[in-house]
Amino acid sequence: MAKRKNWFSLFFTNYLGVLNDNFLKTLACFICIAWVGKENESMVVTLASAALVIPYLLFSPLAGRLAKIYKKRKIVVWAKFAEMLIMVVAAAGFLTHSTGLVLSSILLMGLQSALFSPSKYGLIRDIGGEEGISYGSGAMEMFAFVGILTGTLMAAFLSESVTIPVLCVILFGVALFGWLSSLTIRANESEPMKESHETLNPVKFVKDMFVRALAFKGLNLVVVGLATFWFIGSMIQMVLIVYCRSDLGMNDSETGIVMSLAAVGIGAGCYLAGVLSRRDVELGLVPYGGITTGLTLLAIFVFDAHGVTFGVLVFLAAFFSGMFKVPLDAWIQANVKGRELGDMLAYSNLITFLFMLMASGCFGGMTMFFDTKYVFIFLAVLTFAITIILFSCVEEVRVRFKKFRLKN
Repeated sequence: MAKRKNWFSLFFTNYLGVLNDNFLKTLACFICIAWVGKENESMVVTLASAALVIPYLLFSPLAGRLAKIYKKRKIVVWAKFAEMLIMVVAAAGFLTHSTGLVLSSILLMGLQSALFSPSKYGLIRDIGGEEGISYGSGAMEMFAFVGILTGTLMAAFLSESVTIPVLCVILFGVALFGWLSSLTIRANESEPMKESHETLNPVKFVKDMFVRALAFKGLNLVVVGLATFWFIGSMIQMVLIVYCRSDLGMNDSETGIVMSLAAVGIGAGCYLAGVLSRRDVELGLVPYGGITTGLTLLAIFVFDAHGVTFGVLVFLAAFFSGMFKVPLDAWIQANVKGRELGDMLAYSNLITFLFMLMASGCFGGMTMFFDTKYVFIFLAVLTFAITIILFSCVEEVRVRFKKFRLKN
């Protein structure tokens, strides 16, 4: 019972943080577009997405150090307190119709998220032990994507029906409840290190961590696999905002529903992956998840899907991608021991958000020269490619795939 309560405190704290990230970012996309004009729609979406990503590139080494030399719970609590102050900045931007100030608040939220990300994910093993890694990783991601769903839906519906002052109160209220929830987290942490000598230079940090990761067979490719997942997910989120409105003629509410279907799909896929893995790390799910994700993205392009068919295919692509992601997350948790996990999670975060920044640039470039629809076939090919690379180059993926197929 105590462990279940501790799980919930961590999951709910993370859920509220992800909710506010996406509520703020989606509000910015919908409201700021009205301020700057529809011709600048893609630019606002790209900048809002990039603002959440850039801090991870610059401050992930610092985040890894913090997770090693301080109690991880304490870092989470202070980060959630900072979120309330950031919401004050966001409110000032919305109330003064300042697109620059709103985008600055998103940048600050990215900084806050970057600094406590290794700590919050590091708490999974501290709460659930080795046997709880797959369940904790799956459930954590499920709550995160439910947070994406909630934040996206709230922004889609409330941006059209609620005044800006009320939206500002909601942003601050969610941050307040997130901080209160973080105070209830309890975990059996190992003692922090007295000091850490890892570089804070992001470029040198990546080089050093790449070399250290070579000691764990397949780790660098697993990190790239996770980063590719987020590259694809980031581009899907951006393409849905533009494609649903411009190509399919949907309004903000209908676009929000489709984006929410994607969040529900990923959350459900993540949770099912955690359940199917039981107390193990089930890398055998990775090929299944990758191939089926690619096939559904390909179907969207080939069949020129509209309406309900489009929504169903988006849901299925997201669902199968969740089954691709969770085993990779759990594998890192299971194979990197002690406080070194903080550095490896920071390394994974930095690579992931480098890929997400590339996704913002790639989306902007593709939509300048090609019809938005072509993003789907590009992502399908990319999904097939990373799945084949992981299956071919990471022996444990092949071994676990064969065992999983025989077991089921």
